[in-house]
Amino acid sequence: MTRPETSKKIDDTAAVWAARIDRGPLSTRENSELDRWLTADPRHFGAFAKAQAVQVHMERARALGPHFDPECFADSGADSWITRRRTIILGTAALAAGAAGAVIISRMFFDGQNRAFATEMGETRAVPLEDGSVITLNTASQLVVSYTSRRRRVKLIQGEGLFDVAKDPQRPFIVEAGAASVHAVGTSFAVLLLPQKPMTVVVREGVVELDPESARPPLRLPANMRAIVPAQAPIRAMAISPQEVDRELIWREGRISFEGNSLSEAAESFARYSDTRIVFADPSVANRRITGLFVANDPVGFCRAVALSLGLHVQIGEKQVELSR
Repeated sequence: MTRPETSKKIDDTAAVWAARIDRGPLSTRENSELDRWLTADPRHFGAFAKAQAVQVHMERARALGPHFDPECFADSGADSWITRRRTIILGTAALAAGAAGAVIISRMFFDGQNRAFATEMGETRAVPLEDGSVITLNTASQLVVSYTSRRRRVKLIQGEGLFDVAKDPQRPFIVEAGAASVHAVGTSFAVLLLPQKPMTVVVREGVVELDPESARPPLRLPANMRAIVPAQAPIRAMAISPQEVDRELIWREGRISFEGNSLSEAAESFARYSDTRIVFADPSVANRRITGLFVANDPVGFCRAVALSLGLHVQIGEKQVELSR
C-alpha cells in the first residue's frame, strides 16, 4: 500500500516548481509534468498557489527573518536557483503558520511566469489580468495562467471560468481544458470542466476557435453557441438564445437557474456549491421537474421551496436534505 505524501513533501515539491518557473517559461514537457502533478492530489494546487504567493509578495517575505535575501532572486545561476527554492519553502511555511497563510489573491502581475488561482466550494472570484482581460471563476475551480510575449495561455484544471478577453491580435488568448483548447483574440466565453464529464464551451460575445486535441478539425463558434466536447466522440455544437446564455452564466450572481430540469439534475448542480447533499426517497421524486432561480449555496432553501411548490415532504438532516412524497 502506497503511503500518502506528507504535507512537507508536497510543499517542497511546490517550492521546486515555483522556483523553476521563476527562472523562465516552462517547456512543453515541463508544463505537462506540472499539470500532472497539480491534478494528482487536491493538496498540490493549494501548495503551489502558496509558493506562488510567496514570490509575488516578496516585500512581505522580508519578515521571514535573516535567512531571507531578496538579492538571490536576481541571479539565474544554479546556486541562486537553490537559494530561491529554499526561500520559497521558508515563505510557504510562514504563510501556512498564521493568518497570512490564506491564499486569497484577487490581483496578480504576470511577467512570463505561471500564476495559479483557485476558488473554494461555494466561492466565486474575479481575477483581473495585466492586459485588461478578466477571468471570473465559479465554485471549486482551479487554473494556471501563463503570459508571454507571444501568447496568453490558461490551463483550466477543473471547474468553470468566464473569460472576458481584451483584444490583442499579436497575442492569442488560449484556454486549455480537457480534450480541447479554445483560441480567442478578444471575446467573452465560458468553459466548464467537471470530472467524468465532457468539456463545455459557451460563447457570449465574439467568435472563438475550438481546437480538439484529436485529429478532428478546429470548429469556429460565434456568439450564442454552446459546444460539448467529449474526449472520444464528435463535438456537439448548437445555437442557444441570449437568454439561455444569461441563465448559464447566472452563477456570477451566486444563483442557479433551472428551466424544466429534473430534481436529480438540480441536486447534482447544488452539490458543486455545498457539501449538504439533496437525496430522494424514491426515483419518482427525483424525476420531478422544476423551473426557477435559486441561491446556489442554499440547498435547504431550494428543497423547502420545491416541497411547497410540488407538494413534497422535506426532511433536513446532518449535511443532507431528503425530499419525499
